[in-house]
Amino acid sequence: MQAWARCSPVNDLLRNAIHQLVGWGKLSAWPSENEAQAGDLPASVVVSSNPSGHFRRDLARQGYTRARRFAVLPSDTSPRWLFPLENGRCAREGLRIYAPYATAARVLRGLLSVIVAARCQGFVPHKLLVASRGSLPLEALVREVTGESETVFALSLGAPNRFRKLTIQVMRPDGGILGYIKLPLTEAATQRVRHEAEVLERLGNFAALRGHIPKVLHAAEGENGCILFQSGGPSRPGPIQFNDLHEDFLRKLRGLHRVQKPAETLVNEVAARWQKAAPLLDSRWRALGEAALLSASRELRGVMIPCGVTHGDFAPWNTRVGDGRLYAFDWESAAWDAPIAWDLFHFHVQVASLLNKNGKGVLSLGRSSGERASFMLYMLDFVCRHLEERAQLGHAGLRYRQRLLSKELSRV
Repeated sequence: MQAWARCSPVNDLLRNAIHQLVGWGKLSAWPSENEAQAGDLPASVVVSSNPSGHFRRDLARQGYTRARRFAVLPSDTSPRWLFPLENGRCAREGLRIYAPYATAARVLRGLLSVIVAARCQGFVPHKLLVASRGSLPLEALVREVTGESETVFALSLGAPNRFRKLTIQVMRPDGGILGYIKLPLTEAATQRVRHEAEVLERLGNFAALRGHIPKVLHAAEGENGCILFQSGGPSRPGPIQFNDLHEDFLRKLRGLHRVQKPAETLVNEVAARWQKAAPLLDSRWRALGEAALLSASRELRGVMIPCGVTHGDFAPWNTRVGDGRLYAFDWESAAWDAPIAWDLFHFHVQVASLLNKNGKGVLSLGRSSGERASFMLYMLDFVCRHLEERAQLGHAGLRYRQRLLSKELSRV
C-alpha cells in the first residue's frame, strides 16, 4: 500500500511512474505533514513532493527508514527524468540515462553535470521522496537477479507518445550500472516492452550478436504489466557519422536471417498502413503518399526485396561504443522480415533531420530505381509509425521527410 503526501499537486505521469517504481496497490488517503507527525500511517510506502526536513524525520521515527530522494527535471508538472540525490557518485552516473545529441540538450546536460558535481541540491527546485519500511519489490527483484543488496535508481519517463515507458537505470552505491529496467506507462506500451524482451532473447541465441546487444536478465508479466530487466552496455556514445562500426554491426545483423520478399507484397503492406494514416494528414501529404506508392509499384514490378532482421530505430542515440564494436539497444521496433536497407535509410535520415547535419549520407541513398522505390516506401512507413505513436504532426522528422519525398518523386 502506498500513500502520497499532500505537499503539492502531483502530475499524473509522475504518479503513474512512481506507482510502477514502488508497485501497484490500493491507495490509502494521502497523508499531510500533520498526519505524518501524528503517526499511525497505514501505508508501506509514502511518496512526498518537496518534503520538509521535519516531515522526513517524522517518517523515519515511524519506521520509514528506506528513503530515496530524487531531483525531478525539468519540473514536477512536466517530468522527464528523476535523478537520485544524497549519493553524489550515483547522481553523476545517473545522468547517463539522459544522453542527448542535439546541441541545446547537450548544453542542458552539461549544466546538470555541474550542479550534480558541486552537490548544489539547493538549486534543484523539484524534489521527490519515496520512503518505505522495507525494500521495494523492484529492489527485491534486482537483489534476486544480481545478488546486489543495495541499489540506487535513476528514472527516465520516456518520450510523450502512446508507447511511453519508464526506464530505470539500476546502480550499485558506487555508481556502477547493473542494468536497465523497462516498465510500460501506457497500455499500448506493454506490447512494446514484451516485444523487445522477445527480440533480445531470440537474438541472444546468435553468438555473432552477443557482444552488440543487451542481455535479458529478467522478463516477466506481473502487476506492473510486462517488466524487462536487461544488462547495461558501454558508456561511450555511438558516433553520429556512419562508419565501419555501423557497417560491421549491420552486416552481422543481416547475416542472421535472410529472405526474399516480393516487392508487390511490401508495397501492399505499406499501402494498407498508409490508408489508415492518410486521413490524419493534410492534402499535400496524401498526394505525396499516393504518388510514392504508384511510383514504387511501377518501379518494383517483378522485383524481390532482400529482407531480414532489422533494428527498426537504428540511430546514434540508440547505440554505444566499447571494445572496438557498436552496441545497440532499444529493440522495441525490431522486425524479423523487414527490408534490410531500411536501417541504413533510417540512420541517415534521422541524423539529417533531427541533428541538422548536411544530409550527405541521405543524398547517397536510393540511386538505382529499385533503391529509390524502397527508400520512398521506408519514408511512408516511418510516417505511418509516427502517427501510430500519436506523436506531433509538426515533428521535424516528418517535415524533413515530406521535403525529401517530394524531391525523390521529382527524380522519377
